[in-house]
Amino acid sequence: MVFWRIYARMIIPWFCSFISILGLTDVLAEKNKCSEAESDLMKYIKWQMEISNGGCNSPSPQKCHCKTKEGRTIAFQIMLDAALKNLPKEAVVKFDKVITNIGGAYNPSTGIFTCPEDGVYSFAWTTMTYSGSRFDSEFVVDGTIKAYNFNIAGNSHGSSSQTAVVELKKGNKEWIRTYSTHGFLIEGRWSSFSGFNI
Repeated sequence: MVFWRIYARMIIPWFCSFISILGLTDVLAEKNKCSEAESDLMKYIKWQMEISNGGCNSPSPQKCHCKTKEGRTIAFQIMLDAALKNLPKEAVVKFDKVITNIGGAYNPSTGIFTCPEDGVYSFAWTTMTYSGSRFDSEFVVDGTIKAYNFNIAGNSHGSSSQTAVVELKKGNKEWIRTYSTHGFLIEGRWSSFSGFNI
């Protein structure tokens, strides 16, 4: 009887330790499944902390391959100040009332946007014409057509919008021009041209 008591005192702690180790092994195995994702997350968090403490060029003990947007903001929003009538074929539509022109890349005197740096840009324009009239236009990059805008009004005013997303190089020129000879009338105030780098 004494033997079994001594044996029980020895075996029970060992058995409990063995069970604990098995449980810990399962936990570690489960944790290892996520270790890569957690590691990437920790790298990103540490990288963000380095930025807040000393800027983007701060050394970091863990290299993070996160992408940061470089370059400056380029954006413009221009309205047409007054109506234009009977424009000739492929005439530049000079949107001339500046609302926003961050970077100064759009010239309201010429109606031309000159790309200041390489990148992807989004452009949009809206035209409005009177009842019974028509104003078809196109967006061009260095004279090459990238998008069209068809606008023919019926019994009431007609409004039409179009968007173009293009990859540009520094120095490329973009503008809105009339399509064929269909630049009969474009209303001011309700017509606009805008763009920005992505």
